[in-house]
Amino acid sequence: MKKKIFVRAPVLSQSGYGEQSRFALRALRSREDLFDIYVQPINWGQTGWVWENDEFRKWLDSRIVETQILIQQNSLQPDVSLQITIPNEFEKLCPVNIGYTAGIETTLVAPTWLQKGNDMDKILVVSQHAKDTYVNTVAQAKNEQTGGIFPYKLETPVEVVWENTPTTSESESIPGFDPKYDFNFLCVSQMGPRKNLEKTIRWFVEEFIDQEVGLILKSNLRSNCKIDKKHTEDAIKAVLGEYTDRKCSVSLLHGDLTNGQMKALYEHDKVKAMINISHGEGFGLPMFEAARSCLPIITVGWSGQLDFLRHDGEDYFSSVKYELGPVQKNAVWDGVIDRNSSWAYADQGSYKMALRTMYKKYDKFLQKAKSLQEIVDSKFSDEILFSKFISNFYEEESPGVTIDDIPKISLITSVFKADDYIEQLMEDVTRQTIFEEKCEWIILNANPPGEEFDEEVILKYVEKYPNNIVYKRLEKDPGIYDTWNMGIKMATGEFITNVNCDDRRPAWAYEKQAKLLVANPDVGLVYNDSYITHEPNIMWEDVKPEETQRYNFEQFSKEAMLRGNLPHNNPMWRKTIHDDFGYFNQYYKSAGDWDMWLRAAFGGVKFKKCQDVLGVYYFNPTGMSTNPEHDSWKKEHEREIFQNYLNLLQQGA
Repeated sequence: MKKKIFVRAPVLSQSGYGEQSRFALRALRSREDLFDIYVQPINWGQTGWVWENDEFRKWLDSRIVETQILIQQNSLQPDVSLQITIPNEFEKLCPVNIGYTAGIETTLVAPTWLQKGNDMDKILVVSQHAKDTYVNTVAQAKNEQTGGIFPYKLETPVEVVWENTPTTSESESIPGFDPKYDFNFLCVSQMGPRKNLEKTIRWFVEEFIDQEVGLILKSNLRSNCKIDKKHTEDAIKAVLGEYTDRKCSVSLLHGDLTNGQMKALYEHDKVKAMINISHGEGFGLPMFEAARSCLPIITVGWSGQLDFLRHDGEDYFSSVKYELGPVQKNAVWDGVIDRNSSWAYADQGSYKMALRTMYKKYDKFLQKAKSLQEIVDSKFSDEILFSKFISNFYEEESPGVTIDDIPKISLITSVFKADDYIEQLMEDVTRQTIFEEKCEWIILNANPPGEEFDEEVILKYVEKYPNNIVYKRLEKDPGIYDTWNMGIKMATGEFITNVNCDDRRPAWAYEKQAKLLVANPDVGLVYNDSYITHEPNIMWEDVKPEETQRYNFEQFSKEAMLRGNLPHNNPMWRKTIHDDFGYFNQYYKSAGDWDMWLRAAFGGVKFKKCQDVLGVYYFNPTGMSTNPEHDSWKKEHEREIFQNYLNLLQQGA
């Protein structure tokens, strides 16, 4: 039974909360096999609405219409509400209620947020800064019966769920956009007390007053009108009016841009770096987009942006010194920004020094930006973030198990005539969420000497992951099962999985399987459904579930094992199985794994099916098990295996 998710959020808003809402919907939509999704849009401040008419927008509109009809008919009965807004707007709407918020830019949250947060069953936030602030805020509450004052905190569990924006957009030209100078800093911001745009401009002009350097200000359209453009221009002119004799340029790019136009802006050859000295960010989505576009970034070392700008204790941005101080009086917002909270104030000298240094030593910072881009692409991919997000909406199969609990895992790959698949295979495996931390990958090259095989691809990854990949070239091909056996005997991990060259997996597959084994110590092997494809090298994220055939394997039993090989491709099992039941039998050529698993099952090993689809099985017409030329001996071997274990079953084994 699918879970009914009711999403109330500013899904059509051109704002940070709008982008957050659309990320959540993209994540939920990626598992439409688990969820029925209903959407109720809400307004967000004075921001305009998105106007793109792509496939996602058409899907979104259809969900909004259906939801409205069901509400009017009083027949919408969802299981879970997802409310994406500031916490003082959270409400109990469903049996289970989840709040998802971003706007935590200070050192304290408003007391109302604690009260409303405790009405929720779970709260999701977009950064570690947001979580720390929420859970560490203590307010004073009054007992109405006794009059006594007592401390009041958030009791609801909080999870960090990072967001991202789509990467599929094609660049689109921006009419009339032609920066005056070749070197320009970019600031995506707007006027207001938090963004600190006035000093962003003023200090930039003072540093480059007599040089051909530009500052491009990208601000958003508000209220679906352009009156605010005049207000923004007037505010900027008021600052620039103090510097009449200047060579540097400050230009305004105002209004809503498409995803494709924003991509073009970040990637423009005259846009060299991103600057942001706001007082605080819940996440800092424009900086995230800049990082993904390989733009060097100047910002303060505080608040939500550190989740993607700092990695393994190293800063991948130009850090501006700051001091924490009370929020300005004009920034206090009753019920939202508490008058007792503080945020960061950038140091003028440090900011100017960062601007100057980046301008003079740009190549140095560009190299660091390239490293950051690689980290962001890997750490903040759709598949990783979507998996993390949707795990909050269905029962976890491995409750309480963390990555730290997972032992070493040995991955076994037999390479034979697989040139066409190696590049994608290496990419697929090394992007696994636990690869570097928990995996040992044993790659055995069974191609006979003298036969051409491009080892360079493998060796490139061996060099990149010397602590994870063990590569060995065999003198002859012993057959796939004897090659697996060789790899298992070399393995030092507690868990084992086979990695077929032409199959693909989502990035969380190994983590999911391993956690399931840890959570169920009585289980010896875990398996899962897979999608079937006839397209070679198709990656997980390119599969369309609604259009793709699926291996729907039964729940484990001895009888079910006799009806078919449940762990057909890419199971994960405990190495101790081989201590008790031996290894794969090469005699059976393509059915040796079925024989192995039947041997274990009839020996008392328990198998468990994972509820998620965790693989893409390529139906290779030339493969050992699929090639029709092998049908004669293949069927003979399968009949022999079947009869052997049927006899055992009939004998009560």
